[in-house]
Amino acid sequence: MHIPRISRPQVSGAFNRLKNACLNKEKAARKTLPGMLLVAQSLAMPVQAPGVAKLFTKTKTSIAADIFEHPNAKFIVIKNMIQNVVPDVSDEFVTQVLETAERVKCSPEDLTALLYKESQFKPDVKNGNFGGIGQMNKKSLKLSISHAEKDENARPGITEIVIEKFLSLPREKQMPYVRNYILAMKSFYMKNPQRELNGGELYSLFYTPGRINKKFLTSASDPSTSDYYFKNKELDFDKDSVITKEDLQHVLDRVKTRDLNITLAKK
Repeated sequence: MHIPRISRPQVSGAFNRLKNACLNKEKAARKTLPGMLLVAQSLAMPVQAPGVAKLFTKTKTSIAADIFEHPNAKFIVIKNMIQNVVPDVSDEFVTQVLETAERVKCSPEDLTALLYKESQFKPDVKNGNFGGIGQMNKKSLKLSISHAEKDENARPGITEIVIEKFLSLPREKQMPYVRNYILAMKSFYMKNPQRELNGGELYSLFYTPGRINKKFLTSASDPSTSDYYFKNKELDFDKDSVITKEDLQHVLDRVKTRDLNITLAKK
């Protein structure tokens, strides 16, 4: 049987195609299989592909390992987003983010950007009475625990704790409470709690959940919301003195590109 000689540039190109395919689910079906076949072939035949082993060790270890250990392309995307700011992020936390996004029906990229915007993924960070991943306070923590009492599917990872104990938990252990808070807010305030959330709606559930169905969330000229507008003026993306769900989506998109270093798909 004739075994074709594989050049170093071919193998390098295969790795790049494989990585890019895993980061782009629209192209994954077309590009992943050929890349995997070429890489597998080259690794099995070091004599036919000089320097392949050396090239493999030079490839970013986490990406190479994740490609083979985690067939879910979203896992690769979310892990790489978080690793830009938390290089040693655990697979458990990435999985928690993905599972939370699936449960609450939102984009995992939007959820990741929101968690970074609110806490920089620091489980012990505090901002006044709020703290932790997702910036919970006593009230939101209580709502999260109460939701678990009403829905047995929301009980995993939840115990009766106070805010001080919550802030001492690692980020992986805080995520179930964030999940339940979002689910509770959806059931309280959304007309159809089962539908998908866009990024602006997701952020609204943390910012002003009671106004998620309104035309605007806060306004500099509205007496009932102006105080909260000025406390969060940086969320007014288009600087029109009104904060809307569209503003919040733009804020999350900016976090994705500026802080978490991903390229947004063109709409």
